[in-house]
This record gives sequence, structure tokens and C-alpha cells, in this order.
Amino acid sequence: MRKLGRQTIMLSSAPYILETSSIVGPKESEGPLAKYFDQCLDDEFWGEKTWEKAESKIIKENVNSVIAKSGLSSTSIDYCFAGDLLNQCISSCFGLRETNIPFFRYIWCMFYFC
Repeated sequence: MRKLGRQTIMLSSAPYILETSSIVGPKESEGPLAKYFDQCLDDEFWGEKTWEKAESKIIKENVNSVIAKSGLSSTSIDYCFAGDLLNQCISSCFGLRETNIPFFRYIWCMFYFC
């Protein structure tokens, strides 16, 4: 990997997905894809008082799950790509802060319009 600019990197090899994890709320767990999710929550707030706290918890647990499933240690992971709807990125920041894995923030809505 090399840096091309202040905020641009070029990977030395093509990235690939080694492992995945998913935690979904009650609505998604009622759908036809329910059997493919790792964890289905009965409560969309997952016992938290706000949606933001719940979302941070979901992100944190998903990251821990995918690390465990992959067999890697968190120190061997170079970057994490994370983002929230509408340029908030707050949940990702709080959900990932204990991992010490650098992450790139992206905004979902920009992919819809490109």
C-alpha cells in the first residue's frame, strides 16, 4: 500500500472479503433472509436507551464477531471501512474506538447518487 495524496491510498493487491458478520433487528429477522443473519435481535434498541447507543453496540459486536470468525487478531487488521446513514458516522466512531483499528468513513447516500 502506498499513499497517493493526503487522503488517498493505493493498495498493493486487490482487497477481498475473508469473513462476514451481521446483526439485524426484528423487522429483518421476519423476512426471507433471516436464516442468513448471524444474530437477530428481538429489541431494536438491544437494551440501550437510544438508537445511537444501540447502533454503536451493534457495530462493536459485529466487528468482534467477524474478527473471531476470521481467526485474525485485531492487531493484524490494517483498516476497517465503516459508515452510517446521512453522514453521521458517530455510531461507527463509538463502536470501533475500543478496537484501535484505523477506519475509513464513508457515507451511504453518496453511493446511491454516483
